[in-house]
Amino acid sequence: MDVFICAPEPLKDPAYDYIDCDDAFGKVDVVMLLRVQHERHEHRMNMTQEEYLANYGLSKTRYAEMKDHAIIMHPAPFNRGWEIDTDLVESPKSRIFKQMENGVYARMAVIERALDRA
Repeated sequence: MDVFICAPEPLKDPAYDYIDCDDAFGKVDVVMLLRVQHERHEHRMNMTQEEYLANYGLSKTRYAEMKDHAIIMHPAPFNRGWEIDTDLVESPKSRIFKQMENGVYARMAVIERALDRA
């Protein structure tokens, strides 16, 4: 399995190798997006919402380049128009809401297990 990572320069960790975002979206079976954490990175993010989406987010252009069977995942919460174009959140390839639902069940199981051991 190959994992590709793309990110803005100020957010890159030197421990990892990165790929240009324009090269990534057409190669993968799963696009895993993460939330832009404005509260943590505001001082390092010198770009507008439009610039971020165009350079690093899943835009409609990049969506069109995705493989037919590829899916979009995001653990939520998400910032519409930043890491993903607002129209793509509910697109046919999106599994965002299913992932959110499954995350609730996973957390319920962890809590139940922790309480059973208390």
